[in-house]
Amino acid sequence: MDLFTFLYMQMDKVLMPFYRLPDHSVAGYFSGTFILCLACVIIGEYSISAAFRINRKKIAGDNEEMARFHDLSIKALKAGNKAAYKACNSRANDAFGKSFFTRISLSAASLWPLFIALGWMQYRFSGVRFSLLLLPGKWITVGYMFTFVLCYITARVLFAKFRKTILLSRRPS
Repeated sequence: MDLFTFLYMQMDKVLMPFYRLPDHSVAGYFSGTFILCLACVIIGEYSISAAFRINRKKIAGDNEEMARFHDLSIKALKAGNKAAYKACNSRANDAFGKSFFTRISLSAASLWPLFIALGWMQYRFSGVRFSLLLLPGKWITVGYMFTFVLCYITARVLFAKFRKTILLSRRPS
């Protein structure tokens, strides 16, 4: 038995009761998938928070450097020193790039639970298909990926509305 099969079997023990809560199988599938997605959102948010706390000094330093060189470039521009302006503006742009990509990587920290959840759903529900009416007379068949994304977007939107209530904390700046 490989590591992922073991992990998915353990996840089965925790997650399947949520899928079996309603008596109706389709309602159970969607309620269980929504709860799984909500768990992914919450774990992802805590991951972002932990990554931010670990990198707080680096982020603050990058932001201070960006502001300092931006201010220096404006002062150089007002003084008419074009060479100093270009040098300071270049450094400010570099600092902005570091800050920008640090924030992108922080937001990516919220996505890792999705891959584990989708792996488990593939393990558990790869054969499940739903027919949806796309256009009048035009039906499409969707699987676990479509329903997961639909539930994840819903969970993400609802979580954003009730974030402070759920986490009882404020968002790191």
